[in-house]
Amino acid sequence: MIKKIFGHFFSIVFLPLLLPFYGTLFVIYANPYAFADKGANILMLLRVGLLTFVFPAITIALLVALKFIKSVSVYDRQERIIPYIASGFFYIWAFFVFYKEGFNTQVTYILLGSTIALFVDFMINILVVKVSMHTTGAGGLVAFMLVLFPYTYIDVLPILIATVICAGCVGAARLALKAHTEREVYLGYLTGFFSFMLAANVFPI
Repeated sequence: MIKKIFGHFFSIVFLPLLLPFYGTLFVIYANPYAFADKGANILMLLRVGLLTFVFPAITIALLVALKFIKSVSVYDRQERIIPYIASGFFYIWAFFVFYKEGFNTQVTYILLGSTIALFVDFMINILVVKVSMHTTGAGGLVAFMLVLFPYTYIDVLPILIATVICAGCVGAARLALKAHTEREVYLGYLTGFFSFMLAANVFPI
């Protein structure tokens, strides 16, 4: 019982689609002088949240309602294909909107890293094995905090340590719920981490 509560708690709090939103919150918090306009901050959070969480989540819910997939959890490997493609469309859209309109480069980098991670997961899912999207997100969180650490104006080391601990808890949660094998969990960490490291090398922050 406790294992299931633990598993569901971390699985919900660290939903993969929430990664860009959490990342944007971190950038705003860690750079208080660059983000002094609260109104602009709220607008940016809304745009990120709509494009990377709300629209993909609604799409997945519609897929369930139309019986294209059985559950919003999307446990089946084959059923993940359509949600990956649909979510990928919104993530590419989000990246290009922020890139073309010259929004904050750190947030744009997070959107790029998230998009790369999503499509790498998609390809691995098709060609090899199902990957834990939760641990992909967790690995990405750790990676982008390491990348953005030098650009912060406050002490974010406690946040980084807490993130690493939470990332570990996410993997343990997925195993506790028996949603993934150890291989799928570790593969997710590697995918998320290296996708964001790749993004940092191809996109100027």
